Amino acid sequence: MRRTLFACLLAASAATTAMADPVRDQVIDGALRCDRIADNRAWLDCFYGSAQPMRASLGLSPAPQARLVPAPAPNLPTRKIAPAPPPRESFWDTVVGKTGPAAADVPMAAYDFGRDRTFTVTLADGQVYQQKSIDSGRADWRGAPASYRVTVTRAPDGYMLRVKGESDAVYHVTRIDRRDQ
Repeated sequence: MRRTLFACLLAASAATTAMADPVRDQVIDGALRCDRIADNRAWLDCFYGSAQPMRASLGLSPAPQARLVPAPAPNLPTRKIAPAPPPRESFWDTVVGKTGPAAADVPMAAYDFGRDRTFTVTLADGQVYQQKSIDSGRADWRGAPASYRVTVTRAPDGYMLRVKGESDAVYHVTRIDRRDQ
């Protein structure tokens, strides 16, 4: 029964990887540590206790029956959630294009340049774009990332990135997910 519950819990956590955050990871890791408890009542109390970090982050009162979750064994690996892939566009989104930009006037959080002078830009909202190697445009940013504001629009072959103040510069980019890097 408990193994089935853990399997369901793991399946549910895999389905929500796009929304994964450190508090959820802490709750899931705690619930998995409860599996070492043989007594069902103590296991259930531990299971409820594993949710306490989430209850605290939501401003909820602690569950009264909850017990502390056992500390992880030093030789057991912790669970690592595979990141969700970036959303895929449908055929019609590619042909016709979606309405509205993917990012509109969003400040950069970071940028860096590769050896071939192509860039990778992380926006303040967490989106990450990488310049296509076939794009001939070369950025020459030297200021603080937050001083650059970016608009990204969809294109048939990916996205087009423009930086406010660089009127003629249009960079061809792809959206990437850096959570696994």
